[in-house]
Amino acid sequence: MLTVARWVMLRGFAVPLAVSLLALLAACDGGGDDEALRDLESLASEAAEGVVAKVTYKVTSDVDGRVVEQEWVVVQRLPDSRFELSSTEDVLLFRTIIISSGGKSFLCFSISGEESCLVTSAQEAEVGKAPFDPIFDISRELAGAAEDVDIVDRSQRRIAGVDASCFKVRSDISVLGDGEVCFSAEGILLLLRSELDNVSSTIEATSVSTDVTDEDFELPYELFELPEFEIPTQ
Repeated sequence: MLTVARWVMLRGFAVPLAVSLLALLAACDGGGDDEALRDLESLASEAAEGVVAKVTYKVTSDVDGRVVEQEWVVVQRLPDSRFELSSTEDVLLFRTIIISSGGKSFLCFSISGEESCLVTSAQEAEVGKAPFDPIFDISRELAGAAEDVDIVDRSQRRIAGVDASCFKVRSDISVLGDGEVCFSAEGILLLLRSELDNVSSTIEATSVSTDVTDEDFELPYELFELPEFEIPTQ
């Protein structure tokens, strides 16, 4: 049987054809990587601008074999936002909620049934949101990451019932390293998996909605107002 390779060799074109094919494949691969990177940057840019959405995440971290699981809820309809973190330690359920709405900020707590909300400053609210920083840092860093990211693989899948564009990468990005990130077509972060300094973490959406209403920013518990104290003057 005369194969294509045998026919080419008989014709004396094996070397030039091989060189041409390798060049063509390299060009195609490079173009694909460039396109994938542009798509990743575009989705990350949309996420960085702030998407109207309500997303619940399952967050798992493995630090030297100690696994910690949390649930995060992020609601955005800028300038209003709601961030909720829940975890269980030694049978005690902890929930912290930071709400910014109508120009005011509130910090709410629930510890095994003890519930209350307090008025807080915008600065204190930002400190309370710090655990959620990876969700936003990764979007901002990927939005202009051409020099810091190599696309290893690209795939499409469903996460929390939403079509996701996923990218496995090698990077110098501080919150990602070598990992994987997935976005919806609207720029909603659906998955962030990272390996950094022997710490592996996964942030994966379990429910997603773009239906955000005023009720999402209502206080979940009774507002506790601290008494005002007058500072005596001499």
